[in-house]
Amino acid sequence: MGTAPVPTQWNAAQWNAGLFGGGTRPPGLITQVGNSLLYPALRKAAVTLGPQRTPSPAQYQDAIEELNRLIGSLNCDRFFIYSVDIYLFPLTGKMTYTIGQDPSGIAIADFDAPRPQGIDRANIVMDSGGGILRFPVGIITDRQWALIQQQELINTIPNVLYNDRAYPISTLYLYGQPIPGYQLELYVWHLVPTFQSTSDVVLLPPGYEDALVLNLAVRLAPHFQRIIPPDVREDARLSLMRLESLNAPQPVAPLFGLGGCGGGFNIYSGEWEER
Repeated sequence: MGTAPVPTQWNAAQWNAGLFGGGTRPPGLITQVGNSLLYPALRKAAVTLGPQRTPSPAQYQDAIEELNRLIGSLNCDRFFIYSVDIYLFPLTGKMTYTIGQDPSGIAIADFDAPRPQGIDRANIVMDSGGGILRFPVGIITDRQWALIQQQELINTIPNVLYNDRAYPISTLYLYGQPIPGYQLELYVWHLVPTFQSTSDVVLLPPGYEDALVLNLAVRLAPHFQRIIPPDVREDARLSLMRLESLNAPQPVAPLFGLGGCGGGFNIYSGEWEER
């Protein structure tokens, strides 16, 4: 097949050459996290009382730490995820592959990419000589993986993927195991990033800035012994509901057996597979 392509998103040139080493930036409002998220949240939480008064460094530090905790919590909710990244990794015939990045730099994963917080879909990709073919892979739980009696099944097309979700490097298990040259395609959650300083650049889809500011204010108020106004708390709740209604997966009912197409039910993945 030749050299396997790199993941679609990972390590690609980014939009801001000054900060991220890439080319041109995409359209949209680009601001700094201190001005666009932390300051208005501190104002709504009644921590900074006067208009356009600069919060103290300690207030900013408390706010950015609380913001990162809030983002980390929201990134656990599929309804907060607004997009997926598509990664493509070469397979060598093994049953297990590690994925993630060790902050200490000691451990190196087979797939050097961010650890998936969530995987929506997966495919096995192969070049048939007449074009690229994709074979869906069912994503299963640890209990389902444990029920597979013969987990090693070499020289075949995998139809099951189990992710043990270890941190910072997780392990992906495939059943069965293909010959070298196939590729694993993963559709993983695109997480809202965390921030290191007030000068970090932020670019978010519509609605996310409002949701983060309002919900950060709700969390900051008790942090600074303030009482959050009921209307701010209600606005925070509604802002998250709007995002959840937009991001909620929309199931599509498949139709099988039409046109003489056969198929089979995969007992491990719980999905119907076309043959």
